[in-house]
Amino acid sequence: MNNVFYIGQEIELQSFIESKKYEAIYFLVDAKTNGFCLPILKNSIPYFRNMDSIIIPDGEVNKSIEIVEFIWIEMLTKSIARNSLIINLGGGVLTDMGGFAASTYKRGIDFLNIPTTLLAMVDASAGGKTGINFGGIKNCIGTFQSSIATYINPIFLNTLSNRHLLNGTVEMIKHALLHSEKLWNEVKNYSLNEFISIKAIQQSIAIKQQIVEQDFNDNGIRQSLNIGHTIGHAIESYSYQTPTPLLHGEAIILGLIHEQLIAESILNADSTIRKELIELKERLFTTLNFTYSFDNIISNLLQDKKNNSSIKMSLLQSVANCKIKEVVSVEALKKSFTQL
Repeated sequence: MNNVFYIGQEIELQSFIESKKYEAIYFLVDAKTNGFCLPILKNSIPYFRNMDSIIIPDGEVNKSIEIVEFIWIEMLTKSIARNSLIINLGGGVLTDMGGFAASTYKRGIDFLNIPTTLLAMVDASAGGKTGINFGGIKNCIGTFQSSIATYINPIFLNTLSNRHLLNGTVEMIKHALLHSEKLWNEVKNYSLNEFISIKAIQQSIAIKQQIVEQDFNDNGIRQSLNIGHTIGHAIESYSYQTPTPLLHGEAIILGLIHEQLIAESILNADSTIRKELIELKERLFTTLNFTYSFDNIISNLLQDKKNNSSIKMSLLQSVANCKIKEVVSVEALKKSFTQL
């Protein structure tokens, strides 16, 4: 796993990078992080001040092979050698895409993630997965490749709206459900300010890393991190076709609730978890009112990279007790819509 440096460990981060003796170091930023976050970073860590950048458009719609091609062309134009470092400064879209571009350029160069959103801090930056969307499917193309390090500084969260902060809380909710009753009983009552505390962020990252370290290539226990995501990703993909596209976390909270209903049917799970998730959603996501139907999401579900001839889900039987690769029939899925 990669090293994680937190606010207050800037000298250690610089020493770590210097020890690698890179030929060149470049930032990858998007239009927003170039304007808001890069100046903050360079002001707080002078070591970065004279480093050049590659700038790409922001947003999920740009998580594409076309933008990766642009990054590769920029790398070639700047004559970036194999003994170079790319520093991905941005949200999950940018760290996923920057990691993919770096891990495939000249068969792989080092990259370092500096996530600027809560979602990226607790999820995308810590898992060793890179990827882009392709053919309408989220993260359909990608690699397993860890960044050499991650730097976490909550100062970047000051640039985000409440909606984008809430977007990241859902992965923290997921991690708590997977970890323990004790943590879930705390997290389900968190305020937004409690979610964005450095203590909560560190705790969430540690839970994900603990799972990833046991199963880096996602063949077993790591698939527990998919709870809420099979249906959630399908809802998210469908939402892009509507006038009100969802953020990732908004789709996943809906996916968690829906999949928990399926767990009640298939695994005889207690309904308490689903009811607590609904209460949490109504308390935090007060304006989230997105509707979807079986017909809206079934094609995306069948195209999900985890599925082939059947729909497989990771489902919670109880808190901290996840069953992976549970086969859910189309009939069972359709039935769940009548129960919602």
